Amino acid sequence: MAFTKLKQSSLFQKFFGFEAGIDITDETQVLFRKNVVIKNIIFLSNIIYTLIFAIISLGHPSNWVLTIILFPLTFFVNSRLKKMIHSGKDEFLKQQIAMYMCCFYMFLTAILIYLRLKTGGLANTYGEVGYVLLYYSLAVVSFYQDKKLLKIVFQWLLVIVTIIHFTLTYNIIGYDYATDIKGFITIFFTSTEFKDILLRTIILLIFMLVLYSIVGVSGYIEKQRKAELIKRKSIQEDFTKVVKRIFNVTLNSKNKTEDELNQLQRTAIMSEKLAFVLGIEESECIKIKNYSLIHVEKEVVLPQSINFDNDSEFDELKKQTLLGSKIISRLELERKVEDIIRAHIEGTNTQEFINNMKELQNNRGSQIIMLCEMYVTLRSIKSYKKAFNHRISMEMLTQHYNIYYDNDILDRFIRFNEEFENIYDN
Repeated sequence: MAFTKLKQSSLFQKFFGFEAGIDITDETQVLFRKNVVIKNIIFLSNIIYTLIFAIISLGHPSNWVLTIILFPLTFFVNSRLKKMIHSGKDEFLKQQIAMYMCCFYMFLTAILIYLRLKTGGLANTYGEVGYVLLYYSLAVVSFYQDKKLLKIVFQWLLVIVTIIHFTLTYNIIGYDYATDIKGFITIFFTSTEFKDILLRTIILLIFMLVLYSIVGVSGYIEKQRKAELIKRKSIQEDFTKVVKRIFNVTLNSKNKTEDELNQLQRTAIMSEKLAFVLGIEESECIKIKNYSLIHVEKEVVLPQSINFDNDSEFDELKKQTLLGSKIISRLELERKVEDIIRAHIEGTNTQEFINNMKELQNNRGSQIIMLCEMYVTLRSIKSYKKAFNHRISMEMLTQHYNIYYDNDILDRFIRFNEEFENIYDN
């Protein structure tokens, strides 16, 4: 049942969705899609018109000729409109021409069908069906959300319909209201025919006013939305450029010396070993090891330009951004180790500093990598300290830096400290 609904929704979106696979900030693409949708509506309308005449023909055999002609004409018109729309898919002027042709066809068809239903003895039975189609044509034109176009179509419709009312619907000219103009005006403006024409015109004007208001509001919302999307896209592109520059500068592992790379390899091996002796599953141990080296083994590659409307490009951007976030987190952990050791050696390790460090990336995996990296850092030469041997490094870990680790993690490192010493020395 759910699959059927999804399929129906996708089918509707394909033929009648105004935002199906287009960049709504591109006026040409938007107009092209509107033309495609209106063309599909015209196709359905032609089928409905054919059906109307088929139903009428049941009681009036003379109408079968028109019904038979309309059916192939439906496909011919749809084919020509389709060719016109798709031949200039990327040309705004051609799409505008196609728009005016679609509207003209809808308008003309509604008028002709109304005229046909008002003649040939069909007026009393089916005349109002044709009149409803005039409103329908206006509603279809309003889908373009073009106030100028809607105004032009309405003006022509109002003039033509008024002429039809006076000449065909009531044939006012043929009525013998009076011999002079004054008598004609007196009798006509109090007649039932005039009241009917007046009511029809008022209702048509009200309908037009509603459509015009809807188009105006929709057009304003679409304009604001388009402006917001353009601004967001610009910000996204600028942000991507900034992130790319940050990644290129911050995440560049080429500035690592050979000794630093060796120290990172020691940290990775120790991290995997410590995770293993803590009873963590082998797959997770490997993940911890890989994460400890992610900032030197992985590289963020962002494209020069990104099309945010292309799903594959956008997914790749998200993937690279996520990788960059992981690398930055690993660098933050490396910086945390340096800050802690330096603060304790220089005596700037206030309680506030300790609390901040304990809150920063204080999960189990981070503690494992951090402890191994701290041991490696203690045994290495830094600008703010000399290299300590294994015994002094272990004393510092247990006496000064134990507050940053869970007891079970530090206990396991102490218990297997000789193996970690061998890993470092080898």
